Amino acid sequence: MLFQDFLRLHALPEGEVALCLHKSNDPVRRKALAILAEERPDLFDAFQSTHAPGPEATLRARPYLASFLSAPDGDAIFLGMFSREAGPVLSLKEWQEDPLLCEMRERIDGHLAPAEQGVDRLVGRTRFDLNRLARFSDLEKRLICRDPGGRAYMRLAETTPLQVRELRRHAHVAPPMPDWTELSLTRSDITTLPRQWAATLRHWRGIYLIVDESDGQRYVGSAYGAENLLGRWQRHVAGDVGVPVELRPRDPSRFRFSILELMAPTALVEDVVACENSWKLRLDTRRNGLNEN
Repeated sequence: MLFQDFLRLHALPEGEVALCLHKSNDPVRRKALAILAEERPDLFDAFQSTHAPGPEATLRARPYLASFLSAPDGDAIFLGMFSREAGPVLSLKEWQEDPLLCEMRERIDGHLAPAEQGVDRLVGRTRFDLNRLARFSDLEKRLICRDPGGRAYMRLAETTPLQVRELRRHAHVAPPMPDWTELSLTRSDITTLPRQWAATLRHWRGIYLIVDESDGQRYVGSAYGAENLLGRWQRHVAGDVGVPVELRPRDPSRFRFSILELMAPTALVEDVVACENSWKLRLDTRRNGLNEN
């Protein structure tokens, strides 16, 4: 069965549909796109509302956009069918002052450069208004096709047959949470955690490390209580300055979080604090770091 069979089922001519196969070789960017598609569809739609000249020309010629997210395993996850209207051509000022576009760029490419950098290369793009077609909503994040390969991400529906692999029972697109030894999160990650990730971090107690990526300085902390790691990390990134007092002069948008030692949800507070002090001693973060005590 092909994705094109669903187009025919809904009387949507293939010649009117552009296939948008979002893909990236950057694993950080790929993860960010999947999380935004799951948790912040407004930001994901802001991402797919503008395109480089070639894909933009294809979309201008087609009244419909079928959106997919390509995964490393060769899957292409259907995210929705949209009608589109060509909107304004964006100026430099509009890119710089639109809060949704700025947040989108920070979430997706903030690990490469601050959102204010490189905006000039985006000037002149058309911003398309995308309206989701409700009759395809039951397939969203459930319909999995085979990625057709190739570098081009904007395709013509009539020349790019998409083989259907499965129709999942439950809709989801966010990647599974990595093992705690491989977890590395930025402020942007923490503010848009997939629900399953957030539930897991709410359950975990442990010792964590913050690295300020602006200068490499390190801070060791511990998490326990009702919200455990989730609550502690959310407090660290909630404002425009760091908390506690040792981190107050610093910008939380440059923080990266990882776990040094995972502890049982029932671990005693005194045991967690003792473990924290041990890590501060071993990493020497009182003399050569950001811990004051």
